[in-house]
Amino acid sequence: MPAQVSPLLLVTLLVFGSGVLAVYAGTQALAHRNRLRRRFAGLAGPLAAPGSADAPGWLDIDPARLGIDRAAQRTLQAALIRAGFFAPSAVAAYAVIRLALLAVLPLGGLALSFVAFPAVGPLERGVLTLVLLAIAIVIPRASLSRRQRALEGKYRLTFPDFIDMLVICINAGLSLEAALDRGARELGDADWELRANLALMSGEMRAGKSTGDALKALADRLGLAEARSFAALLHQTLELGTDIVQALTTFSDEMRDKRMARAEEKAAALPPKLTLPLGLFIFPVVLIAVLAPAVLRIMNAVRP
Repeated sequence: MPAQVSPLLLVTLLVFGSGVLAVYAGTQALAHRNRLRRRFAGLAGPLAAPGSADAPGWLDIDPARLGIDRAAQRTLQAALIRAGFFAPSAVAAYAVIRLALLAVLPLGGLALSFVAFPAVGPLERGVLTLVLLAIAIVIPRASLSRRQRALEGKYRLTFPDFIDMLVICINAGLSLEAALDRGARELGDADWELRANLALMSGEMRAGKSTGDALKALADRLGLAEARSFAALLHQTLELGTDIVQALTTFSDEMRDKRMARAEEKAAALPPKLTLPLGLFIFPVVLIAVLAPAVLRIMNAVRP
């Protein structure tokens, strides 16, 4: 009679094998990345930043081999650029991370359920596996969306300062293209995502794309309504030949007014948001602290 293989042993071997493959793939990717960094050290331009388009990719895999067609690659690459991942290998890395989560998270949870809850039936284990599979599907998309929202808020704070630098550069006698490039160079290291987007725009203009189209592509990458208004403003100013400095100064003032209005709106929405935690957590504690001595005195007085 052949010996039966324990399900726990089988799942443990699968998880161990997946971990070994993941560690091997990560080691090879890091080794390849270090080789590329040593080879191309010092060749990055002044606008290069961690994760920018000038940095070599750490995972040189064709996304088509992972089941991602060209249209899906372009869509995913645009979403990753909006989230601040500019490396050419970002699409392949995102796909590999999703596949790893889909494999490791359900199998790891199933193995943990065999160890922690040995009496649980197969139906409960199947439900747990499906739940973990759904979580593995949702986590990468949710993380990407959260990163995009965080960068949009960061861009919204930095964009008026960039426009002010643009106005100063144009007043100094630079052309619009040179002012855009100079303004990008003046951004600090903390704003490397915006600097990388502006570097991509400068590269597109040097490659032959018109200024209006490059500005529209920049607005799409940033995902800001202010950036779209900025692109439309510059396009209209270039077509009509109006004063670009006055237009940018007025636009910068409007952006600061909108930023102040958003801050005031958040401040006005704070008291209603504090009502529930105050009523549930703070107000009962205050009542206990105030009424406890009186209640204890009454209990001592009526006690026989």
